[in-house]
Amino acid sequence: MTDDHRDGELSAHHEELVLDPSNLEAERHAYYQRFERYLADRDEVALKRLAEELSPGDLSEIIRPFDVEETALILRRLSADPLAEVLGEIDNRSLSALFALLDIDEIADVIEEMPSDEATDVIGELEEQQAREILAAMEAEEREEVTELLQYDPETAGGLMGKEFATVPVSGNIGDAIGDLRRFDADELGEMHFVFVVDGRDNLLGRMPLTSLLLNQPETPIEGVMERDPLYVEVDLDQEAVAQYFMTHDLISLPVVDGGGRLVGRITADDVLDVVEDEATEDISRLAGVSVAEFGEQSSLRVARSRLPWLLGGLVGQIGTVLVLRHFEVSIENLVALSFFVPVIMSMAGNVGIQTSSVVVRGLATGEVDLFHLHRHLLREIGTALLTGTAIAVCVFVLAAVIVGRYDLALVLGMSMLLVMLFAAIAGTGVPLLLHRLGVDPAVATGPFITTANDIVGLLIYLGLATLLLGLHGGG
Repeated sequence: MTDDHRDGELSAHHEELVLDPSNLEAERHAYYQRFERYLADRDEVALKRLAEELSPGDLSEIIRPFDVEETALILRRLSADPLAEVLGEIDNRSLSALFALLDIDEIADVIEEMPSDEATDVIGELEEQQAREILAAMEAEEREEVTELLQYDPETAGGLMGKEFATVPVSGNIGDAIGDLRRFDADELGEMHFVFVVDGRDNLLGRMPLTSLLLNQPETPIEGVMERDPLYVEVDLDQEAVAQYFMTHDLISLPVVDGGGRLVGRITADDVLDVVEDEATEDISRLAGVSVAEFGEQSSLRVARSRLPWLLGGLVGQIGTVLVLRHFEVSIENLVALSFFVPVIMSMAGNVGIQTSSVVVRGLATGEVDLFHLHRHLLREIGTALLTGTAIAVCVFVLAAVIVGRYDLALVLGMSMLLVMLFAAIAGTGVPLLLHRLGVDPAVATGPFITTANDIVGLLIYLGLATLLLGLHGGG
């Protein structure tokens, strides 16, 4: 099949801007290759046609591998409306590169097309001087909304919320609610799920699903059909708690109020999905001992700079294992076979620690693990460690007896393995829970701290038991 024929088939297939979900990766790669070819040919007309052919979500994923200059070259072909949607999805490096090629008025036009929460996120990432200039160039209504949202911490409900919501006074009727909805454009109405009912001071009193507007006559009083005491969150609630609240109650939209109960914004499920992804990325990066900034970074130098502090911290921690080995130097010299199994002890402790702590950190993040039932989680992990530790200890005893031919050493190794795995389970469970109780992110300690603690304690147990039970004499 020729390239032209393939291009023709793809173009015809994607007239509705929908990629086949069963073959998504292959189709995105096919589009990526077309962009790559048009960039090489400097064919701006073809770039524009191809970019406009795709949905904003698919376009943002397809252009992700390109460098910032190539990304900017593609996105400059788009008009303000689709460009605004794509900018809500691409990374900050590409965003900065694109803005460097546009003047202030063009940037302001693009940002005005964004939902207020996304526009605020973009403005918040810019340098202070550039942000002020763009705000000054925006229309008064959009500028006021963004300026209000900028005052909230980005990682709170106030930082997540948007200003696109409809209200109706409690003294009004269904006709008033329909009239209020008509001031929104079609795109905003597509994401409108409820009309919120307020009093004369904008205090939240209730809500009405849009279906209520269809099923009731225009003269029907709002107070008679509204849902009273709706769920809500306050502006200063942490975004992780907001996400948990959404998942607990299966919400699609949630009003946000200030300290006095006044309705100030609305959070939707797509905002929460972004929070879940961001928090998961942050926790995974910390578990692995890397920086969140690495994701999407192309520079080896910057990646190395972000990883080096974690590696140096781990190196400092491992000095403790060196000191333990040095203390038992005489024992190891008297029975060299002890050293054969040091890597086994250390690796098994690390495996159990990572397994246990990962489950606990995830449970804390999703709400499955709570501080009021600590004993349940700890007892479960201790029971699991006893079962798995006993099985592994028996296997190690048999292997050591066969390999070394000494049953006393095999017994020490089996006992050590059971105790080490038990300690690793307790540490993997207890440390994240303790840090969470102290208000510290538990994902931070799961990497270097638990690994180093398991290594040091594991060696102390193993070599200490060997010295005690085999009649060896430690030194140091």
